[in-house]
Amino acid sequence: MLLLDGNSNYAERLSDERVRALLSSPKLLRDYEAKLDAKRRNSLPIGHERPVLRARKQKHRSVSADTQLTTTSAHSSSFDRSHTLNRGSSTSPSSGYDSHSESGTSMHIDQKSSYYNTPRSRVFTNAINALSEGTKTGNKRAKYESANSLEESKAEGTRITKRQKFNQFKENGEYVVERIESIESFNGNPIFFVKWFGYPPETNTWESLDNVMECALFEPFIESLYTRFEIIISTMTTEIEAEIAEKSLVFDITTLKVNDLDKYDPFILKADLILLAQFRVCRSRSQREQEKIRKRVINMMLMKPVYYRRKQQLIGLRTFQERMNQVEQAAPITVENLVDLEMIDSAFKYVKESFAGKNVKMQDDPPIGCKCENECAPLSSCCARMADSYFAYDKAGRLRIRPGEAIYECNSRCVCNEECVNRVIQRGRSNKLCIFRTSNGCGWGVRTEKPVRKGEYVCEYVGEIITSEEANDRGQTYDAIGRTYLFDLDYNTSGESVYTIDAALYGNVSHFINHSCNPNLAVFPFWINNLDINMPRLAFFSLRPIKAGEELTFDYVRTDYENLSAAEKVSCRCGAENCRKVLF
Repeated sequence: MLLLDGNSNYAERLSDERVRALLSSPKLLRDYEAKLDAKRRNSLPIGHERPVLRARKQKHRSVSADTQLTTTSAHSSSFDRSHTLNRGSSTSPSSGYDSHSESGTSMHIDQKSSYYNTPRSRVFTNAINALSEGTKTGNKRAKYESANSLEESKAEGTRITKRQKFNQFKENGEYVVERIESIESFNGNPIFFVKWFGYPPETNTWESLDNVMECALFEPFIESLYTRFEIIISTMTTEIEAEIAEKSLVFDITTLKVNDLDKYDPFILKADLILLAQFRVCRSRSQREQEKIRKRVINMMLMKPVYYRRKQQLIGLRTFQERMNQVEQAAPITVENLVDLEMIDSAFKYVKESFAGKNVKMQDDPPIGCKCENECAPLSSCCARMADSYFAYDKAGRLRIRPGEAIYECNSRCVCNEECVNRVIQRGRSNKLCIFRTSNGCGWGVRTEKPVRKGEYVCEYVGEIITSEEANDRGQTYDAIGRTYLFDLDYNTSGESVYTIDAALYGNVSHFINHSCNPNLAVFPFWINNLDINMPRLAFFSLRPIKAGEELTFDYVRTDYENLSAAEKVSCRCGAENCRKVLF
């Protein structure tokens, strides 16, 4: 039998017994093929390309890192959006086949590669050594850049700087990606063979996923390979989905922070599926690497629907945040949920000020106002003095009265202007706040984003003003769900409260302020234009200095302002040292 190699450049006559022996023994066949390949390469003229065409056994991939295919980035990656992906024959199957560029030259890189003769060879060598050390010590995260390499590159005059996103020009030591040649697996992690613009193929480098994810060529490259292996990937995906259904696997969101979902990228999943497809095509026996990638794929497939729920959540929270800041154009309020996938109740409407409900009338034209000659002050005949009360503020606009005492601010009848020291609440909220999801089971909360001084105005409690009869009916409903937003306007202690503020469906940022048995806010009744003694407005002021990032709280149950609904006891989760254990 006459046996020819792939290019018909070399022939050898074999007996039938020799052929059967080769076919029955993979080892003999590999040795024979290697012998033929060596003879063919030796027969080529000097200087001609000698592509490596034969497969290496997987066991050769487990040798030390200095003979592995992976190297590091000698160039800090800078990416060019204008370049298009070359979809040539540069495949690099993860089964152990050597990678080839379009020209047919081997893209397999190790310490014996010819490009180590370049001025950057020491950089590449040190980087591989760093990677090798990371592997030997059990560090699963390959270190593709080492401090020693950077220092030596500086000594040799090589300019290496941090990667800048989508830079089109090679300036100040930045390098531009011309194309991504192939994807491979190193210890179960994807790495990418990169051709640098303006540099010969000998200087190509293997780059980590983090280094290429922001490259403009990354997504087209992944899509190209994904299309090439689409049939195989479809089969594998069906198998994995069947395994997920059979084992009833679910994604445990408690195993990670919700904001980690923001790092999910469908192209990372596609990259892993491409690696598994390459393993399958080449019938690799590297089960360890495949199993590592497969577990990652299963986790990402389970994460996928949760990720899209997270995207919808972020859109909803951002929409609510924008609408809220449009309604109340004061210091900005942000919305944040890093705990779970809960949204702001869609039935809740953000309002800037309280409004009258059914059978309620609100006055807006005060009968009197102050006529202070110079400025309103504690000793002047201001509104508070006319109401037989105390002047509420000092010169800095901070409270000088005790919790529970009333505030009478200047109104539209007063001769003073908007800068009057007795118009603190009217000037609005000045502190930046954040509505955030608590991690202690208390739902939404509010924190301050800047320090708050003692006695400083924080916000007003607003909502729908309803009659006490209506409040009794609504209170039964709120008792059933264990939460109430009813606030009795009972400052006039000579009788029962006539009106109640309900902030369940209509309110502002105060709707989200939680209870604490050791609060940092207190509620003060105040009057401006509506001087009806039975219809005070409610304002929150700080009881003590509050640090930036600290949650704002007030005591839901006080002798001055008890919640109407107290039929059922609700446990308190404030965590204060003096916690009463029962909310109401």
